[in-house]
Amino acid sequence: MLWSKDMDYLNPKIKTTLLGSVILYLAWTLATYLLEGRINLLQAPTITGRYLYVLAANVVIGIVIVLWFLRQRLTSRIWTAEQTGFQPFRRTLITIGIALVLGFADLLLARLNHLPLLVILNGYAQVLPTSIAEILVCWVLIENSFESLLKPVNRWLALLAGIITATLFFSAYHLGHSAPFNQLPLMLILLMPGVITSLFYLITREIYATLLFHNFQGIIGVIGNLKNQELLNRPLYPLYLLMILSIAALILADIWLIRRKERK
Repeated sequence: MLWSKDMDYLNPKIKTTLLGSVILYLAWTLATYLLEGRINLLQAPTITGRYLYVLAANVVIGIVIVLWFLRQRLTSRIWTAEQTGFQPFRRTLITIGIALVLGFADLLLARLNHLPLLVILNGYAQVLPTSIAEILVCWVLIENSFESLLKPVNRWLALLAGIITATLFFSAYHLGHSAPFNQLPLMLILLMPGVITSLFYLITREIYATLLFHNFQGIIGVIGNLKNQELLNRPLYPLYLLMILSIAALILADIWLIRRKERK
């Protein structure tokens, strides 16, 4: 029997988690539109614009506030850290190695290996802060929320729902981005990397490996749709600083909000 009024998926805590996850998703998407898409920042980049967008939309909302919200879910025992992708160090290292191998294979399949190494490195640095927020919002929050909602009905149905919802939310979020990513044809194309990332996340259940793997797909899209690739063919120190700040925010928030809570 698939339907029962006393099933766990009707638990108020699960419904509150889903509602909170969707609200955070909408806030993050709106911030992306206001600070990136509205001014077409991808095609007309400025240092000030890039810093405001990355720090406000991706670091503050997409990392710090999201992991604070996740901490509350862990405290209420809706989820565990491992379930959402925060794994022991050894497993993280192994899955990161797998992610890097698959990521470089993606670059070869996309035939981007002919580009200067600096263009690829700069593309990776530019996309990484956004990829971190994408994984935390669309997969850690949205995927796990819908999976938890339907898991009492059927485990496989819950996994399928997680894949579909994370992918759809990921694609729809690009409405807030610069052209051409906010256009329907490209948003439909983005469904494919969304499904691939979902499968990688569900198989590994590891945050850091998933975001590294996902970021390779991100740079393929960004570099391929950048009108002037020469913009990335020089050292871009502001991008490197933003990447470092984003990684530091993720690691520190992980330690203080997730791992520290799990040790208590």
